[in-house]
Amino acid sequence: MSEPAVRFTSGTLRRAAMISAQFLLVFGALWALRNITKQLSYVLIPLFVALLLTAVLEPVVGWLVRHRWPRSLAVLAALVLGLVVVGGLLTFVVFSIIASYDELRLRVIESIGRLESWLADSSFPLSTEILTRIQDWLSGNQGQVIAQAVTAFSTVGAFLVGLVIALVLFIMFLYAGPRLWAATLLPWRPSTRVVVDDAGRRAYRGVVLYVRVTALVALIDALGIGIGLAVVGVPLAVPLAALTFVGGFIPYVGAVVSGFLAVAVTLVSNGFVAALIILGVVLAVQQLEGQVLHPLLQGNFSNLHPAVVLVALVIGGAEGGIAGALFAVPVVAAVRGVVLAVAEHHASRRAEEASTDAEPPATVDPPEPPGDGDTGSR
Repeated sequence: MSEPAVRFTSGTLRRAAMISAQFLLVFGALWALRNITKQLSYVLIPLFVALLLTAVLEPVVGWLVRHRWPRSLAVLAALVLGLVVVGGLLTFVVFSIIASYDELRLRVIESIGRLESWLADSSFPLSTEILTRIQDWLSGNQGQVIAQAVTAFSTVGAFLVGLVIALVLFIMFLYAGPRLWAATLLPWRPSTRVVVDDAGRRAYRGVVLYVRVTALVALIDALGIGIGLAVVGVPLAVPLAALTFVGGFIPYVGAVVSGFLAVAVTLVSNGFVAALIILGVVLAVQQLEGQVLHPLLQGNFSNLHPAVVLVALVIGGAEGGIAGALFAVPVVAAVRGVVLAVAEHHASRRAEEASTDAEPPATVDPPEPPGDGDTGSR
């Protein structure tokens, strides 16, 4: 059977040109957004941090306000609670990592040395060449990796300024969040205002759910791996568990890196059998996370496909370093909420228009002439 001939008419070329122009406009807008984000990172990163912190403590403020607390007092109580709980947890994690940083670094270097010796003595093809290339890449790109990690705040002063901005925005969002959102909706037309309101609320709910689920899952992972390390007798159980908690906020990549560090340190300090046990613990905890915790806690509300998450992490890490990797998935969850809300409103509007067009016009029967027994004619 012969294939149908393709004819390039002026209409076909015109449609192709229109589609190409639309793609160029989309890529141009993305390029402009990328440049604007990089230029305003000193403001956007504190803004994202404030939004994430607000997502954590806003339910506490809402619960207190519903129980007839003044909003100012509710915000103050939530700040104290957050400072005690979240601040204490972060302080414990940071100081645990700093206190054991030198020993942890030496153990990891020794583990890599053992791995190099094992690969060099094994019959694995091209093992020495692969290790040499990895070492050359790390030594040649070390400055670039460190520069990407501190892209936004390259000095202590810039970091302190960003911290103050995030704290001020955080307090404003907690105290006057509903009023700020109402003021944001005022310039829109009534029909568009409903869509914008729904899209904003869906995006915020997606970020809130992501933060809560990620923090809870990271805490459970840290406890599980930390208990396994303590039972086996690994000397750096506390800082390794703290690293597992921090790595839980970077999906997939953080779990792999923290699990590798736990197994590597166990291999050096406790031997091969203990490393196999910790490897089993890490795999069991990660399976529990992926198969039970995330589906049970997160459900299908902001369930992002792993491919989307990995692409977002790669783009965020390449463009924004550590900050980009941390904020990539929440931003994607928020964008997903906006797209779903707009699509649902558009579909409902189309359905209403279709039902209105399908309804036949109502016919009005002419009035009957009054009869002999009609009292109204008398």
